[in-house]
Amino acid sequence: MTDAVTEAMDDAVDEDAARRPGRRLDPDKRRAILDAAQSVFLAAGFEGASMDEVARIAGVGKMTVYRHFGAKDALYEAMLREVCGAMVPMAEVPHGASLAEEAGILADAFVALVTEGFRLSTYRLAMAEGERSGAMPRLFYHGAVLPLVEHVAKRLRAHAPVLDPLHARDLAGMFLQMVQGPAMLRLLMGIDAAPDEAAFARQRRMAIAFLEHEVAAAAR
Repeated sequence: MTDAVTEAMDDAVDEDAARRPGRRLDPDKRRAILDAAQSVFLAAGFEGASMDEVARIAGVGKMTVYRHFGAKDALYEAMLREVCGAMVPMAEVPHGASLAEEAGILADAFVALVTEGFRLSTYRLAMAEGERSGAMPRLFYHGAVLPLVEHVAKRLRAHAPVLDPLHARDLAGMFLQMVQGPAMLRLLMGIDAAPDEAAFARQRRMAIAFLEHEVAAAAR
């Protein structure tokens, strides 16, 4: 069976499913598309990435990609949310954990997230594309950074309901930046070939101490 026939069959099946109320894209197909999108964006950059190439690598019809994700920026943001935003919210936090305990768990999950090979490459790509196009850094921020900040802010307010939502978001952003610190900058610049675990551990301790101090001050 040729690729063209396979693509046509795939589009026909997908269009039939789209007519049925409540039907969503098959999870395996969605996973294949988002994995392919990551490969294409990393290889070609945001401007050079092709939706058709994403469809080819994913093994689906191109209309399947367009129908479910629309424009390229929507696909890029969905890919970021999937591969860059899933790990920290899923970090297992024991019931009744203190602020410091939960912050430590979130920090460890965050470092594992941002230092993983593909995600680190995506981060570098977003920064490199910034001068050529404002779209990619903006989508990276909204697709990967904001969901993490909002999650940490929500957890901070669970420990300290007195925190104003805007203050909680500011604290969450500062916490995540402190957890990354100079060790992340060295990774991004290629100075360190692997994460400096000792440096990340020091940054983690300082970030947790910062949160505890700020939350205690807000509660007074």
